Amino acid sequence: MLQKRDFIVPFFNGEFRLDKPPLIYWLMAFFYQLFGVNEFSARLPSILSASILATVLYGISNRYCSSIRWVAPIGFIVSVQTLIHGRLATADMVLVLFETLSQWAFLNLLKKKSHLWFFIFWISLALGFLAKGPIIWFIAFITYLLHRFVFWRKPLPIANIAPVPGSLLCLAIVSCWAIPALIETKGLFFKIGIGEHIIHRGIEAFDNRPFIPFYYFVSSLVSLYPNSAFFGFFLETLKKNWSMENSFLLSWFLAPILIFSFYATELPHYIMPGFPAYFLLIAQGISEAKQTRFSFLFALFFLGLFAILALSLIFFCLYQGWPQDSSMKDIPILGALVLLSLSLFGFTLLSYLKNRSLSIPSAFIMALLYALLASSLSFLSKDLRLLSLTLRLSAMFKNMPATSMNCALGYTEPSLVFYSNRNWRWDTALPTSPKPPFFLIQLEEETSLGKGLMQSFEKTKQPQKKQEKAISLAPFSPPPALKNQENLGEGKIEGLNLGRISWSKIYYHYHY
Repeated sequence: MLQKRDFIVPFFNGEFRLDKPPLIYWLMAFFYQLFGVNEFSARLPSILSASILATVLYGISNRYCSSIRWVAPIGFIVSVQTLIHGRLATADMVLVLFETLSQWAFLNLLKKKSHLWFFIFWISLALGFLAKGPIIWFIAFITYLLHRFVFWRKPLPIANIAPVPGSLLCLAIVSCWAIPALIETKGLFFKIGIGEHIIHRGIEAFDNRPFIPFYYFVSSLVSLYPNSAFFGFFLETLKKNWSMENSFLLSWFLAPILIFSFYATELPHYIMPGFPAYFLLIAQGISEAKQTRFSFLFALFFLGLFAILALSLIFFCLYQGWPQDSSMKDIPILGALVLLSLSLFGFTLLSYLKNRSLSIPSAFIMALLYALLASSLSFLSKDLRLLSLTLRLSAMFKNMPATSMNCALGYTEPSLVFYSNRNWRWDTALPTSPKPPFFLIQLEEETSLGKGLMQSFEKTKQPQKKQEKAISLAPFSPPPALKNQENLGEGKIEGLNLGRISWSKIYYHYHY
């Protein structure tokens, strides 16, 4: 966009990028102008969205549990999915922010007519669409249906949201971008952005991912951790304090789960737009003067289970001979430290429940645990960066001229374009007689990260054991015309594919 000075249609790698609407790219372009083209600028929209959302949850909590209004925002900040997506260069956290604003405005409009909430509701729906498409509209609609006909089952003043003028306002905002984009791409934005990336992924799983029944009920236990340990308080709130507002919050939490349970492509972050409602509900349960023994014991058991798993993994890595020459030797330990920090954070919150006050020692312990969590995440992120296959390759691009031909077969990650600052061809077959300068890449093998870790261990313990390939291609040999040329570099390199959370091995061939 910055190179072409065209802010209507995203343009990437020498072609239109029609996967998503442009709001996240506009935000990145804005921060590129301020801080330069770098990772920090690309990640800043997600970081700021998460920070603003935590502030919004703090303000909303003042209505339900003013004495402990810090519970919902802190719970949101330390949850697993926020720790992951709160720093990624993706549109997900921006979507969750506008989803939260629109749902909170929706609830206020159902209680009282207000011009302020009217504009917040409809403008948030428009900006949410510009962030990640019409999913924000579907979630709002399903939330209303669940709230009106399943849980609350009483008439609602739907006229307060002014559906006709509000819809016109929302469509007008979206149309300011959509109409020029559809004209410029001759309808391709709708065909690819909606047809392929929304409808097709709903019918056929992306990347041949298996469909797992009740996937989101299980994945949410990890995504919300350590807050998933407080599910008992979630149920307790709904039982003791059933109200129109809590019926709406329950509907809001369940709407994304219901929508994506029938979607062929299953990814844990798809249901993130419903998580703020969960944090608001557990905060109410925690603020109760008396909690049931079930809620407390469930939280204790759940946190203890994950803490034991973390300690067991650390013990195994340190004392059972995890290969020290493995390129991934530190990842299991750092991951276990993150899990242990989250578990201890949950235990500290349970201590608050018992004493009904956040003492200075408890606050100090929470601060120390957050420092441990931040440090563990920092070292883990650093190790993951060192393992990144694209970053390992990027060191080879420094001497390549800008006019080089770059082709990749099997390994088609957008990060190649970002880190090399060059366009790439995602070919179905590599050229047989390329003219230098060129850089050719072919995927040899790809396995899941878990299998990659296990293979790394087994190769040291049982080097004679043959490893099974998850995804593999036939080995590449340089074309005969190139074999005798000088300055022809070739080899094999492996590393972490962060985009797919997999371990990949590739052949590379280059000629300056």
